[in-house]
Amino acid sequence: MILRLAWRAIWRRKRRSIITSIAIGFGLAMMIFFVGISDDSHARMAEMGIRMGSGHVVVQGKGYLDDPTLDHLVRDPATVTKAIKSIPGVQYVAPRVQTTGLISAGELSSNIMVKGVAPGVEALASDLPAKRKLIKGKYLRSRAQMKYANLPADIYVGVDLAKTLNVEVGDRVVVTVSPKGKGRPASAAFIVSGIFGCGVNAIDAFYAEVPIDELQTLLGIGAALTQVAILLEDTEDTAAVTAQLKTKLGDAGQELEILPWQEALRELYEALVLDDNSMYMMMAIIFIIIALGIFNSVMMSVVERTREFGVMMALGTGGHKLLRLILLESLLLGLVAAFFGLVVGLLLHYWVASVGIDIGSMTGGDYQFAGVLMEGRIYSRLSVAIVSKWTAVVVGIVILSAFYPAWRASRLRPVEAMRHV
Repeated sequence: MILRLAWRAIWRRKRRSIITSIAIGFGLAMMIFFVGISDDSHARMAEMGIRMGSGHVVVQGKGYLDDPTLDHLVRDPATVTKAIKSIPGVQYVAPRVQTTGLISAGELSSNIMVKGVAPGVEALASDLPAKRKLIKGKYLRSRAQMKYANLPADIYVGVDLAKTLNVEVGDRVVVTVSPKGKGRPASAAFIVSGIFGCGVNAIDAFYAEVPIDELQTLLGIGAALTQVAILLEDTEDTAAVTAQLKTKLGDAGQELEILPWQEALRELYEALVLDDNSMYMMMAIIFIIIALGIFNSVMMSVVERTREFGVMMALGTGGHKLLRLILLESLLLGLVAAFFGLVVGLLLHYWVASVGIDIGSMTGGDYQFAGVLMEGRIYSRLSVAIVSKWTAVVVGIVILSAFYPAWRASRLRPVEAMRHV
């Protein structure tokens, strides 16, 4: 009976109910649309940063995060690698040595960040060796892959760095680094095997890769590493793998930093969180405006029906029943609006998830976010839990916005209410 009364009351003022439902539904549809795009773009940004940076989990010497020098090394990489490979879900284990140095070709020179990598693994674990990044030449070869082992080793350089040095594939360059300790700078010649372009100036202009054993010899660190990058099959496993690795390494892990990508790529992670918060703040403002509209709509309905409520109370309807009636009306209105919002929001989601949005056309060119270049298209990514959560939030806002008018109606005095005009 009360359900029938509530349903009839909603449509007593059809225009007002329809406008209110559209406003609420539009807010939910926009939330679903923006959350879907945001979740997908953030996941893609994180994956790009992971593939060009530390990996999903990084193992490095204790203190290396704050002081990235050769004073903080992974001194027993064999033990670390063995522990990593025993954990399910690990896809690649990439050993790396990274340091700063000077690269020169003839009279031209430039400061660089040079990274020693295992070519076979890095070609699978990183995005830089990918064909879409390769402009000229080929990726690195190990000594075993070279036809003449007495020739200089390969070096893989950024396109802007190649322009600065005026070098092409096959040209010779000299890399000078400072070995561990207080030794004199050490130099070695390399042959440019390939030139890449990732679109990020800091990488294209100041970054190069060489075979890891060549850089280890040059730095005099033996088999030690600055980092071991772990690439996982599923990004969602990052926290679990980090915890498992700390447990497996036990006391040996006390001398190491075992960090998830959120800590290793702190700038990127904080930028993603800030972007999320900005979106939620914008949507909060929209929902506050909608909540005020709902409050106004329900309050007008209560005022218009004051005489009716007085008659109902005189006939024995208690204040708590009126409270329930008005809240039920609001719940039904919220469910109708939520249905409309879900239909529109999910249609937008499926369209974007299927077709995608070209980032270049949106931004008028390349789009960089916290040092990560966004490429191609972004899509929409939603789960049942996310959609259910925001639907519940919207319906909850509707009910909360109606609570004060409903409470006010439940406090009416029958005689005074029946005299209301």
